[in-house]
Amino acid sequence: MIKLISLDLDGTLLDPRGRITAASKEAIAKAKAAGIRVVINTGRPAQEGAYFAREAGCDLLVSGAGGGLVVDGETGRTVRQWAVPEASARRAIQLCLGWDAQLLIFAGHEILLTAEYKKYMETWYPFPAFHEAATTTEDFLAYMEEHRLPLVKIHGEKGSGHCPVEELAALPDVTTTSSSSHDFELTAGGADKGAALAVIAARYSIPLDQCAAVGDSENDLSAFRVVGTSIAMGNAPEHVKAAAARAAPSNGEEGAARAVLSCLE
Repeated sequence: MIKLISLDLDGTLLDPRGRITAASKEAIAKAKAAGIRVVINTGRPAQEGAYFAREAGCDLLVSGAGGGLVVDGETGRTVRQWAVPEASARRAIQLCLGWDAQLLIFAGHEILLTAEYKKYMETWYPFPAFHEAATTTEDFLAYMEEHRLPLVKIHGEKGSGHCPVEELAALPDVTTTSSSSHDFELTAGGADKGAALAVIAARYSIPLDQCAAVGDSENDLSAFRVVGTSIAMGNAPEHVKAAAARAAPSNGEEGAARAVLSCLE
C-alpha cells in the first residue's frame, strides 16, 4: 500500500507552461483524503518547492536543490542540509567559471547568479519565489566566504562551448547528475533526491517501500531506486522510463494527475 507520493516539478507536476493543472490538484486532494502524504522533490530551490507545494495542496516537508536541502515549508526551517566539502566546492566553482555555462550557485538558502543572468532569468523564468531568494554577485567565492555560506548545489546551463562535466564527477565527495540534456548539476556526495526522500519518509514514519516517486529526469533516478513504486512520465528519456516500474502520460497530457490517481488503485 502506498502511503507517500514524491513528485518532481519540471516535466512532472508542472505542465509545459509551468503550471499545476486543476486535474493535478484534484488528484492530490483525493490522495490526501485517502490518508496519503504527497510531497515535492525538486531540483529547484526549496523556496519554490514550498510555493508549489502550497499551490498544489501537498504536504509541506519539501526537498529542494536536487536533494541538497530538506525544509519545513511552513516555517522555512532547515530539516537537513548536505554541504559540498569546502575544497571540492571551491574547485567545482572554479572549473565551472571557465566553461561556457550560465551558473546558479545554491549557497545555503540563497541562490547566487550574475547580474546579467539575473536579467535574463527575469524575462524567461518569471517565478517570484526564485527571484525573492536570488542574490546577484560577480564573485561567487568571495560572496560565499564573506557570508560563510556552504555550497549545496551548482546548476549549470550549457552554452555551445566546452563543458567537460566529467571533471566535476572526479572531485572528492560530490554527486553529479542532470535534469535535462542541456544542463548539469552538482551536489554533495550522497546528496540526491533519494536521500532527501528518505529523510522526509522517516519524518512521517513511512517505510520507503510504501512510497512512490514520480519524475521525468536523470536526477529522479535516485528516488526511483529507493521507493517501492517508481513512475516515469511519458516525456521522460528512454533510460529513465526503463528504470521505472510504471509509466504515466506526459506532463502535457495530465500525467501527474494520472500517476497520483494510480497510487490510489
